[in-house]
This record gives sequence, structure tokens and C-alpha cells, in this order.
Amino acid sequence: MSISRRTFAQGLIGSVAMAASPAWAEDMPRLSWATFTPGFVPAFMDYTLAKGFDRASGVVLDPPKPYSSLTSYYGDFVAGAFDMCFGSWDTFAVRAFAGVPMRYLCGINPGSLLNIVTMSDQIKSLTDLRGKTLAAPTSSGTFRLMKSLLHSFQGFDIEKECTIQTVDHPLGGVTLVLADRAEAALTWEPSVTIGALKNTKLRVLLNMGGVYQTHEKAEMPFLGLAIRQQALDKYPGIADRLYKTFAAGCEAMNAEPQAAYSASEKTTGLPTSTLVTATQSGRLKYVFASMDDPKSRQAVIRSSEILAAEKDLPKPVTDTFFV
Repeated sequence: MSISRRTFAQGLIGSVAMAASPAWAEDMPRLSWATFTPGFVPAFMDYTLAKGFDRASGVVLDPPKPYSSLTSYYGDFVAGAFDMCFGSWDTFAVRAFAGVPMRYLCGINPGSLLNIVTMSDQIKSLTDLRGKTLAAPTSSGTFRLMKSLLHSFQGFDIEKECTIQTVDHPLGGVTLVLADRAEAALTWEPSVTIGALKNTKLRVLLNMGGVYQTHEKAEMPFLGLAIRQQALDKYPGIADRLYKTFAAGCEAMNAEPQAAYSASEKTTGLPTSTLVTATQSGRLKYVFASMDDPKSRQAVIRSSEILAAEKDLPKPVTDTFFV
């Protein structure tokens, strides 16, 4: 007999988080959040809750509300529909500059997720993309982030040097490469692994996290969690509890990817094997970065300085951006 996600979560919470009894939980701070599907993010959230890391840390996180539209997802967070949101730090920075009362809490996934892929034997370096068609989700903040970093680090302007084929989803670019309708695609995991499983000739031309590490001698900040100021005001000291929660979640995802992704196949919308393969590649990984840590905070500030110099942010972020 199959085990449902609810049964799985209840069983783990009962065994791992015994210290957080229902009576105590009623007195704990309670926060709402949301997730974006399909993808790996729901698995991280599901597993964090299933293992009881929130209650063990003294906070109750509601089951995340699922979204399939990024516009609605970020729009509802801006409107205050939920307390915490998962996304790229620069997306939150843009909204914070616009006056939205939010703070960046922590990093979860570094820039190793981001890649340019190709199947062409003639394309061996970034400069070989000159005059070629690059498929990319141009409406995403990730496109802005990558083009800024590539221009800053390697002097390569992908908008001027390439013919950009706009796609609506990172998997869309991979699909065009597989169909020989684009020479390369800017994309991120798990789309890279999905494409490589369809055609083993698909390869990574450039990993943005690797380029960043070489240039900056640091892990590239990318995805993390932001929290609305109202929640911070309502629950003084809540950040420390959340740091413990998500640090434990990251550790579990790296240690137990098979179990985590198996338990969330319905919400990720992807086979467990695909996400495990992406993890084994080293591109999909979880690196907790508390914004209470000066080194982690400085990494985001440094990235924002690069984007500001490239005119892709109005200005660098400051300490007021962080929890």
C-alpha cells in the first residue's frame, strides 16, 4: 500500500519532533509561506516540515500555498498574502527598493544551479556563442543576473553578441536546443538534467556558480527566503528560530535527497531520479547562508554592487535589506 505525503509527514513529525507537543505548538509563532511548482522547491519545504525542523526550533510553518505563476507568486507576497517567499535575492532587492516592507532572511541554493547548455561540437567557450542563437527566459530576474555577471567577469554581452530567442520557461530553452532550433540555452536545474536525460549529447558549456567562484573566490548567492517586516515586528527574535529551521532543512536535503524527493513527487511534478541526478551532478545543492553572518551578507552586497555597476539594479543593497 502506498504512503501518502500527509501520512509520511505526520509519521516523521511524530518521531523527530516529539519535543514540540500540540499544546506547546499553540504558543509558538506561526508563519505562512508559499511555494512555486513544478520544481525542486516544494521538496525542500515539504521535507523541512515533515522532519519537524520548524517546531523543533520553536516556530510553526503552515503548509506552503502552491503557485504555478511567478507573477501571482511574487505579486501576492508583495501584497502581504503570506509572510515568507522563496526566490532570487535580486528579485527581492528590486521590490525592497520599490518600498515593499521585506527583508532578506537567508540563502538556500547558490548559483551552481545556473548554466548555459549546448549540443554543438563547434561551441567550446562563451565567445563561440557570437552570432549564435541563445534561448533564454528574458522576463526572469535570472536572465538579468547572468547577463550582468557574464559581462562584468568576462566582458561578454549576450544581448549584443547573440540572437536571443525568448522562452517562457527554463525547460523551453533546453527543448529548442534538443530540437536544433537554437545553438545554446540559458537555463537552470532541473531543466539541465531533464534535457541531458533525453539526449546525452547535451552538455554544460558554462556553470555560472563556477565562473563566480573563480572570479570572486566565493559561493555565488542566488535563491533564498525573504520575510515581510510585519512578521519580524510581530515575533521579535523569530529570525534565529528560522535560521535553525532552514539550516537543518538544507543539511537534510543534501544528506537524504532520495527520501526527500520521493516524498514530494506529486508536488515537485518530477521523477525522484531526475532530481537525485541533478543533485549528484553538483549543480543542485543546498547551502544555508544566514544573513546574520557577515560573510554571507557581504556576498550578497558584493553581487549587488556588480549588478548596480552593470545598470541592472538601481543601486547596491545595504544592511537595511537584511534581517
